[in-house]
Amino acid sequence: MVKYLLLGVALLVAVLLIVRWFESANPSRVAKALKWGFLGLGAAVAVFLGVTGKMQLAAIPLTLIFLPLLLRALRAGGPGQSGTPSPGQQSAVETDYLRMMLDHDSGEMDGTVLRGQFQGRELRDLSEAELLDLLDECNMHDEQSARLIESYIDRVFGEEWRNRDGGAQTRRAPRGGATLMSRDEAYDVLGLVPSSSEEDIREAHRKLQLKNHPDQGGSDYLAAKINQAKEVLLGGK
Repeated sequence: MVKYLLLGVALLVAVLLIVRWFESANPSRVAKALKWGFLGLGAAVAVFLGVTGKMQLAAIPLTLIFLPLLLRALRAGGPGQSGTPSPGQQSAVETDYLRMMLDHDSGEMDGTVLRGQFQGRELRDLSEAELLDLLDECNMHDEQSARLIESYIDRVFGEEWRNRDGGAQTRRAPRGGATLMSRDEAYDVLGLVPSSSEEDIREAHRKLQLKNHPDQGGSDYLAAKINQAKEVLLGGK
């Protein structure tokens, strides 16, 4: 009786510890632990059945273990699976001061400062005050970068900054004219590769314009670049 009582207490403690771990663990770690736990359990059952002479029954857990691995390997080696990201996942726009990235799925923007006092810094690592300093610097030297910084600040911190200290209007330099765009830059803007079809170009353009809509904090400058990229690649079609 005492033996069963101790066993019950041990099982209860184990269950409580497992529940607590599940509550605090990263979901991806939980999934990985469950995956390897089931694989280990299946292997143990297969070994036990094999040792006891029940080879036909042992084939069942072995099949459950190795069939998914085989199917995954076949999919990875199939046509169209090159191991590289599919085109259209991110767009890149580069100015004198910035290299900006726009994620097609989430619509999130990020970038790297290429010159000036914040050279080498990622935008996500800059405070609002530092971003406003960068905006002032870009307004003096690179109007295109300034428009991107304005859009980024709007997305991350909201538009309240525009009402403080004169906001964007006192910081803004006169707008310059449109710049020419090469085909390589156009593909970068749309997040595509030179082998992309006309349908790929139209779909990337449509998706990016939805993600970069002004109602979602989109950048007028980036929207213009997206339209320009489509014009360059399709010739106004």
